[in-house]
Amino acid sequence: MKERVINQEPKWVDTHCHLQLTDYDLANLNYESIEYLILPGVDANSSKQAKEISMQLPVPAYWAAGLHPHDAKNLSSQKEELSRLMGEADLIGETGLDYYRDHSTREQQHENLIFHLEMAKDLQKPLIVHCRDSFKDTFDLLSNYEGEFPVILHSWTGGNNWTKKFIELGVYFSFSGILTYETAKDLKLSVKKVPINRLLLETDTPYLAPGKYKGQNNKPEFIVETAKQLAMLKDMTLEDLSSITIENTNTILGK
Repeated sequence: MKERVINQEPKWVDTHCHLQLTDYDLANLNYESIEYLILPGVDANSSKQAKEISMQLPVPAYWAAGLHPHDAKNLSSQKEELSRLMGEADLIGETGLDYYRDHSTREQQHENLIFHLEMAKDLQKPLIVHCRDSFKDTFDLLSNYEGEFPVILHSWTGGNNWTKKFIELGVYFSFSGILTYETAKDLKLSVKKVPINRLLLETDTPYLAPGKYKGQNNKPEFIVETAKQLAMLKDMTLEDLSSITIENTNTILGK
């Protein structure tokens, strides 16, 4: 009698998941489609929470310590604690530049990003970068550290020209639920240019739920919707995309 083969659904790495910023019952979320998670901090306190949560989840999880560009104005008061946390963390971030909100001055944001870049270089750890309406300045700063450590461009939204430019830096492009939005026409075109060994997926939980769930708080299980869109745009099967994105994230983490 032949043994029955059970087909398993593809697994995904959620490379950007702020579970510590939610009030979810974390033990009872649906992790069936999750290979592992990466939990980035946005300040010292949320970085510590990411560390604690990463050790309590029913699936493997890694964590990052960083200061979001919105709070770059708080760097001096958090620098010492962030430096300590970065020494313990698996990755550094999220950090970056956000010229859409400008909650901190651009000078403060530059100082904050450079601090994270220097720490990533010194500690030889991957860096998670937030880039919103700040492509030129982000590119110029990252260019000074090209090849020094892995860089993840979180929730990438750049169009064709900036995608081509950043590809030259050897960075990784992480795609969120934005990719599923009808308005993301330029992003969908730019995805086709990204080499498959630079593709990543994320939810940015609890933000940026895919179109099917737009208006809801995002969850790790919703990553499947973004994966379907990315697989279609890259003309590959979900199984192949799963293997590629898991391998890419493993490479970043030195697994």
